[in-house]
Amino acid sequence: MEKRFEQPPVRHNGAGELRKVGFELEYAGLTLSKSAAIVLKEVGGHIDIVNPYHYKIRDTRYGTFTLVLDFQFLVESGLEEWLHTIGLDQALEKDTIEAMERFIADLSETVVPHEISTSPLSLDNLEVIEEIKETLRKHGALGTKADPLYAFGFHINPEAARITVDDILRTLRAFFILYDYLVEIIQPDMTRRITPYIDPFEDDYMEMVLDPYYDPTMPQLIDDYVEYNPTRNRALDLLPLFAWIDVDRVMEKMEGEKISARPTYHYRLPNSRVDEVQWCTCDAWNSWVLVERLAFDDDALAELGSECLDYLSSPFSYFQKDKWIERVKQWVQKR
Repeated sequence: MEKRFEQPPVRHNGAGELRKVGFELEYAGLTLSKSAAIVLKEVGGHIDIVNPYHYKIRDTRYGTFTLVLDFQFLVESGLEEWLHTIGLDQALEKDTIEAMERFIADLSETVVPHEISTSPLSLDNLEVIEEIKETLRKHGALGTKADPLYAFGFHINPEAARITVDDILRTLRAFFILYDYLVEIIQPDMTRRITPYIDPFEDDYMEMVLDPYYDPTMPQLIDDYVEYNPTRNRALDLLPLFAWIDVDRVMEKMEGEKISARPTYHYRLPNSRVDEVQWCTCDAWNSWVLVERLAFDDDALAELGSECLDYLSSPFSYFQKDKWIERVKQWVQKR
């Protein structure tokens, strides 16, 4: 059966426009310059070299693509700024600073991935990320399983259909209900699980949100989220969306964090399996579509939400996980 990118139940945003989705694909095995040349051939445009660790491909038919060594210190020329701060930038030759940057980059590349980020893509153009992934694979890109140290992810940033308390709350509830099932089908790499990047939500927060009497205002929803999750490292990160809604409220509690405000969910659970022939980026996307399908199925959301609350609050929940996953599978197979 041919794999394809499935469509979510709500295809248009609150303004009536076709929704958009951004992707972030992490990988190793290729230089940024070669990666940029590969992407350029695939989508057109022109290359803008911000610095040796930060490339942009602009004016493509799909917007701008960004390629970086995913280490903000180098991407933002942090070494040069730091040397300037301590007054050593004038004392060192430019070649010396560049050599120091290369040394840091060489050390970093053992655990830090290269990352390609797309502009928000229309739901009608999602296939381009698969075309890019497949071309990178053919040129030797490496994914999560290529090395025990690679905790590489494939992040998905779907635009929120509507930015309302009800829609965000139902999406959170659907994700909590499906979480154990998603972990089973995605099988996040063990290295990614033991690092903090995709930490699961705590049971007490999930139980609060799944309680049918939980009916927050938007400020309360944001405050509760940040109180229980003062981190970007969640399998589903809502900080970008909440910062888009009320950046001051979020940053009051998250001072010093770099949060890119945008009207999207930030789904971080999938692995980057860029080097595997059998893996399609649509597999990861379709796992998110499941979340949205449950979120907008009122009857199933209420029924499964009640059952999930019972499951999570049980003192024997650890021993009931397999049974709960089977229950979720029943819904998936009926949809």
